[in-house]
Amino acid sequence: MLNVYFEIRKERHLDYLLSEYSRTSPAYCRLSVFDVGESPIGPFRDAYLGLGCRMSMMPAVLVAASITDNPRAMAAGIAERGFPNTLGKIEFAADRTQARALISDSQGPLLEVTLPTLQTMEPGRLAFDHADGVITREDGTLQLVATSAEMEIRQAALCKNGSIEYPIERDSVWQILNCRQTVSAQLIRGVRTFSAGKQPE
Repeated sequence: MLNVYFEIRKERHLDYLLSEYSRTSPAYCRLSVFDVGESPIGPFRDAYLGLGCRMSMMPAVLVAASITDNPRAMAAGIAERGFPNTLGKIEFAADRTQARALISDSQGPLLEVTLPTLQTMEPGRLAFDHADGVITREDGTLQLVATSAEMEIRQAALCKNGSIEYPIERDSVWQILNCRQTVSAQLIRGVRTFSAGKQPE
């Protein structure tokens, strides 16, 4: 998993934050990109862009946009990917020294994240906050779904010069909540568990 925290404009943060949450200061987002090699539905990649916030004074992330490259993963309705879910393409490459991911939808690239230099760190120094999402019920109404943090971190590396770039200008939430300054970035290896919202077809 690539995990990047970055500052955004306060006004943009408030545009997408629900009333159940309180805004952090400074306003920030978390971009998480997953490369899942094994799962009950096979390998897949997914990513979400979440608003850093607090709920009942506890750290949280509210998913503002999400994408996966596997139709079965999208059909499963995994709550932490939030609403809306989008099918797209995610390029992911990582080794001991560097990491990179390129996220695209059907219209082309959305953003590219690069971690050019990695420094090994103790896994216990990292915390994986839960990610909350908004899903659509069968009757068309929206429901807020809180998910628990179920990520067992086994290896971790820190990057102090990570960056997020936008190859093509797009009218998309992935770019509306654009990076003003990278705060921290990590490459993480571990075991991720979650519950699907429904049985994938």
